[in-house]
Parts: sequence; structure tokens; C-alpha cells
Amino acid sequence: MSDDKKQAPKKVKGQIILKTFARTTKSESLGVYLQTADGTFLIRPAGGNPFMDNPLAALAGKYIEAQGRKSSYVFFAKTWKEITEEEAGSKE
Repeated sequence: MSDDKKQAPKKVKGQIILKTFARTTKSESLGVYLQTADGTFLIRPAGGNPFMDNPLAALAGKYIEAQGRKSSYVFFAKTWKEITEEEAGSKE
């Protein structure tokens, strides 16, 4: 089993944004990202097919709290729920 799958589940909060992934390559596509206080990374459902539409895209612009595991640049969300901007800690 890889080290990524041995990790304890992690909880993250942030805003779902859509932006281009793999610009100027054959894999260029619209990526679903989670923008957090600690950085921005791709997010998709754990166990989901990476070549199918990402259901989290419907939450673009909204804030979520997700639980799952993070690889080098993708967060694999086992669960997620919509939260307020204040709950996400994005208010200045």
C-alpha cells in the first residue's frame, strides 16, 4: 500500500474554484480546485473516475469543508459539506 493511502484522514476548508489544469498540453482541461489558507490544489471525490465530470464543479464559488487524503497535488475527498465563508476562515 502506498504512503498516501496510509495517511490519517485530513480535514480542509476553503473555496471551490475552476481554472485551467495542464495548460498548453494535450491534457489541458478545466480543473476543480480547493483554495485554502495553506494553498490551492486539485480536489476530486475519492475513488472517482478522474476522466469523468467532477461533481464538485457544481460548487464553484462556494465554500466547503472536506475530509479525505492529500497526494502531492490532489485532495481526494471522502466527504464534503458546504459551509459559510466565515466558517472557512476567509473573512479578513
